[in-house]
Amino acid sequence: MMTNRRGFLAGAAGGFFAYALRNGGGDLFAQAAPARAKRCLVLWMDGGPSQIDTFDPKPGEETGGDFKAIGTAVPGLRIGEPLPQIARRMDKLSVIRSIRSSEGDHLRGQYLLHTGFPLVEGFGRPAAGAVVSKETPEAKFPKYVTLGAPGFGPAFLGPAHAPFAIEEIPKALATFRALAGRRERIRLSRELDREFDAAHPSPALDGRGETVRKIEELLDTPFVRALDLEREPARERGRYGPHPFGQRCLAARRLLEAGATFVEVHLDGWDTHVENFARVGELCGVLDGPWAALVDDLDAKGLLAETVLLWMGEFGRTPGINARRGRDHYPRVTCAVVGGGGIPGGRIVGETDRLGTSVVKDPVTVPDLFATLFAAFGIDPARRFRTEFGGTATLTDGGRPIRALA
Repeated sequence: MMTNRRGFLAGAAGGFFAYALRNGGGDLFAQAAPARAKRCLVLWMDGGPSQIDTFDPKPGEETGGDFKAIGTAVPGLRIGEPLPQIARRMDKLSVIRSIRSSEGDHLRGQYLLHTGFPLVEGFGRPAAGAVVSKETPEAKFPKYVTLGAPGFGPAFLGPAHAPFAIEEIPKALATFRALAGRRERIRLSRELDREFDAAHPSPALDGRGETVRKIEELLDTPFVRALDLEREPARERGRYGPHPFGQRCLAARRLLEAGATFVEVHLDGWDTHVENFARVGELCGVLDGPWAALVDDLDAKGLLAETVLLWMGEFGRTPGINARRGRDHYPRVTCAVVGGGGIPGGRIVGETDRLGTSVVKDPVTVPDLFATLFAAFGIDPARRFRTEFGGTATLTDGGRPIRALA
């Protein structure tokens, strides 16, 4: 399943960045506010995390499962016990418990939760990272970066806003260093080939040469230094833990400090059809510390007020527990956690019923979530862009910013 999904993601990414280093309640919604956010960090839980075992617990109910609900820094807000460190920081984060999705398939769910639109073959929609890249000031290095997976692409916004995909940070850093050591050889080769290239034009070769040139330009920017985690004090590296996800979180923070505007960090393994509780416990153990470290560091450095921090996956999981002690796909109730960038913490948006089978208060659509994100950047969710087909398309599928988070 993972190979197929990553193959799909890679195909959807497009652009030179994607392959360079690949290894309704009316009062619920608000008008777009002035820009407060300058950057965004998404923690993507690939496979679909269980909302009941994380941020919408149902203790004592037959759907509640193995985990207790624990108190948080916010009176009245309780979350699953596998996330004790995040519980102590929920005053800076808000929970959306009432997202409704139409997609229960992994590929389609991932597409929807990356673009805000259902997948329509032949009419690609840009990922949120590409939109933020397009709508923020130009930079000499990639503004949209994915760590741990290829990411989704820019569609009609163009290859300049495709994700710079880094699946393994050490390999990416080694590639940059190797390129730095061959700069003179590359320059000489370019000079020798110039006359031949002029006489024999080739779009494919031109594209490859442009790719190498753009990557070479990164060597003189803070981008490469941000990936060198050895520059971080050992004590700070230790706070993020040895797991690759923790190291990606540390790299993400450093990239945002260096000037990236949208970074997405992946944690795979949430497709818990079998032994859900053991697996969720392990995954939360990987997630909890690095996420808490991100909140603390962004806050201490004065960056949290300008950085949207968003946790989500492609859908929720069934309240019912199957015969293999797993939970299956359940798009009817999907959960997200968001804060920073002017989005208040300590809020609960929406409510599900006693068993967690359906939304009973303040339903939120996926486009509403995207409208809330874009509004934090001062981007009009209804803005239209010209497509490659000559028509126009809006940034969201009728989404409106959530008033409680405005």
